[in-house]
Amino acid sequence: MPFPHRQALAATALLAALLTGCAEPPPPTAAAPRPVKVERVADSATATHETFIGTLRARQRAELGFEQPGRIAAILVDVGDRVRAGQVLARLDASPAQWRLDKAQADRTAAAAALAERTTQLQQHESLAKDKIISATALEAVQTQHRLALSQLQAADAALAMARRDLTLSDIKAPFDGEIVVRAAQPHSDIAAGQPVLQIEAGQTLEVVSMLPEAVAARLAPGQAAAARIGTPAQAGSTHPLKLERLSARSESGSLVQAVFRLDGITPGLRSGAVVSVELPQATPTSVVSVPAPALLPTAEPGSASVFLLDATQGRLVRRAVQLGKGVLPGGRIPVSAGLHAGDQVVVAGAAFLTEGQAAVQHASTTLLHGAQP
Repeated sequence: MPFPHRQALAATALLAALLTGCAEPPPPTAAAPRPVKVERVADSATATHETFIGTLRARQRAELGFEQPGRIAAILVDVGDRVRAGQVLARLDASPAQWRLDKAQADRTAAAAALAERTTQLQQHESLAKDKIISATALEAVQTQHRLALSQLQAADAALAMARRDLTLSDIKAPFDGEIVVRAAQPHSDIAAGQPVLQIEAGQTLEVVSMLPEAVAARLAPGQAAAARIGTPAQAGSTHPLKLERLSARSESGSLVQAVFRLDGITPGLRSGAVVSVELPQATPTSVVSVPAPALLPTAEPGSASVFLLDATQGRLVRRAVQLGKGVLPGGRIPVSAGLHAGDQVVVAGAAFLTEGQAAVQHASTTLLHGAQP
């Protein structure tokens, strides 16, 4: 009989549905621990030196130009040329200077002739005055004219000397043995008096110029030892001893003092204008703990912040308050005066996106930069 069989099947299906509806839901899948980049805290002494930016320059250098305005007739050297002291480097069009010289010579000739005439008149009037033929007043007038003629001759002599000098200075000559490092003008161009045309340097001796904070400059004195770290491709990372030679008596930009350091010896491969790191010894190096700036989370209280630590045993993040020291250390690191201890694992990246108690593991890099060694 089919009907009892169908009823049994329906009852079985209904019972299965009821059992399925009463079953407990499966537990939620636990979130995977978040990889975090950490740095293990270690008590370490701060660098025993402070680093500042310096610029190399030649100790003996000069900007060369013409004393008179005019048109450049020729420039006989170019950048990189080695020159000797007294060598002609550039010339102005000498025609205007020659004309001034010719006029000065003519003026001087006229002044000399006028003085000779006044001298003859004076001698004649002195004889007449001795015989009381002319009055003292007439003699005095002739004497005045003679003195005027004499002064005009002296002025003509000075003008002639100046014109000769101007003609001589229409050439630029090397003041010392050196190398041309800048050519700032071109032939056949007009130039103002004093405008630089060439720059020359004697590159055998270099010095380092650095702008130091007043607080640092105040504890320095001439003779202070320092070091220059040079990053040229030929001498990457090499250091050379420096000695403080002089400090400026004036502050630049309100808080910086120019310091000039002597770099002894000739160092091949160094060029003026290169940037170097000037390393000065710290006054009182101390042992401190420091963290990268991105590891810190700011708080409302000045001088304090917080960081996330990785508790490796629990696999959780712990937030901890720390006290900050003063200043900023090389590499953008911030000193921490309290709150951290040697061995703590501080999260140094992405701290703003983490939460207290979050599951985490130390991040392990799985890629290599080009050229890196595994």
